[in-house]
Amino acid sequence: MAVSRTRNAMMIRTDRLRRRRRGIALVLVLWVIALLTVIALGLTTTQRTESALTRNQIDGARFRAMADAGINLVALNLLSTPLDMVAREEVWVPDGLPRPVLFEGERLEISIFNEGSRVDLNRATREQLLALIDLAWDPETYDQAKADRLADAILDWRDEDDMTQLNGAEDPDYEAEGLAYGAADMPFRSVEELRQVLGMPPDLFRRLAPHLTVDNPSGGIDEQFASALVLSAVRNLPIEDAQALVEERNQPTVPGAEQSRVFDRGGPLYRIRVTQTRGNTARRTMEALISLEPGGVPPFELRWRRFGIGER
Repeated sequence: MAVSRTRNAMMIRTDRLRRRRRGIALVLVLWVIALLTVIALGLTTTQRTESALTRNQIDGARFRAMADAGINLVALNLLSTPLDMVAREEVWVPDGLPRPVLFEGERLEISIFNEGSRVDLNRATREQLLALIDLAWDPETYDQAKADRLADAILDWRDEDDMTQLNGAEDPDYEAEGLAYGAADMPFRSVEELRQVLGMPPDLFRRLAPHLTVDNPSGGIDEQFASALVLSAVRNLPIEDAQALVEERNQPTVPGAEQSRVFDRGGPLYRIRVTQTRGNTARRTMEALISLEPGGVPPFELRWRRFGIGER
């Protein structure tokens, strides 16, 4: 009897031990499965990320090639003399209007600007700067005192001395605002440098930049292709009158009227903007500045070029 009880007890303990081992084995299997799942998810995510990066690099390289083709296409059009029977709206002029172009199934928009129709930051008078600032500033946040200080700060940035304009800013003023830099005391090297001028609001810079340049060696302003904002500033016109002049200028030529304006496209400096679009969304952009030299070798020179990312 005692032997039977002992045997039963041993069998029960053995059964419990087997169950415990099976439970431990099940837990280990579950942990291994979980670990393998995490590893698989990590590898999948990495692969997707690498695929996305590769696709983005390929798309970027493809756009850069198409943008280069766009620059050459613009140069070819500007260097060519249109035939008399060509309608004015078919002639590529530096009016800033986007022109749709298809390259290998991709829709691009190409805009051309006459660089000489922009206000040169390094030559503009205080009156011209203040007029541009007044016109570009959001009316809801406009402050005359801030506009005056900003115009003088721009003059102080580009002049070579450390004398402060009446409402301007030199090194001590930048230091007082906690900025690690002071006034450059030299001409602007790029329009983007205007962002660093003390008191320049970012939204105001975005509205001013399309009308400014530092690449206008003549110093004059070619009003033929100037924007309404520039015309208003240099002619001291109400913005509504300047806008009316631009709209009248851009009207198609009346049949039988003088066609000479078709062939006058300003120059020799042109800014080109190429935008890659999908639907109504800009994906990538490129801006470049070219100088034309008809009959030269080469016939045009690429001054600079920069790429950016559009709204997604």
